[in-house]
Amino acid sequence: MKASDIYNQSLDKQRIIVTGAQSGLVASMIRHVLNFNERKFDYVFDNESPAVSAEAPLIIIQANSQLLDYKHHIAILTNPTSNSQVEELEKLADATPKGGTLLYTELNPVIKKIGSKERTDVQLIAYKVFEHNKKGSDVKLISSTGEQFPVSLITDSQLESASAARELLKKIGISSSQFYKALGTYSPV
Repeated sequence: MKASDIYNQSLDKQRIIVTGAQSGLVASMIRHVLNFNERKFDYVFDNESPAVSAEAPLIIIQANSQLLDYKHHIAILTNPTSNSQVEELEKLADATPKGGTLLYTELNPVIKKIGSKERTDVQLIAYKVFEHNKKGSDVKLISSTGEQFPVSLITDSQLESASAARELLKKIGISSSQFYKALGTYSPV
């Protein structure tokens, strides 16, 4: 299915695109938290036919091609999959509409440069490795209030992805307690 077809099927939904090398992990965490909290959403992976439901107010699009054709409201940029993808990610960032949101990793200098570029009426949100406490394989996320929540995440990549997911979920109305409770039951594949 073409991206433009997916766009046409989701005209009345908030379109959230997740792209880059960590898009699978970020999208997986977002989907897990939304499912855990019984929030309705649609999901599509790189131009596959989505199961679009009338009652779902948003669609999560995990894609690394035809990015502009989805006409996103919110974009999450993770590390580029290749040097050739950098230009496409910059075009996607520049296509974020007024009132839209662009989330980007601070840890990749190329993506940070793309993401931090000033855009009229676009909210820019940087993310990095989630603040955490690690003792061996025991990892606890540290909330903004200093509370600690155990998770099954170990690598910096997983912790960075959790940070991206948290920022997006906060933007669409998932509270801190809903997020930490759900992520505590998440297990990366």
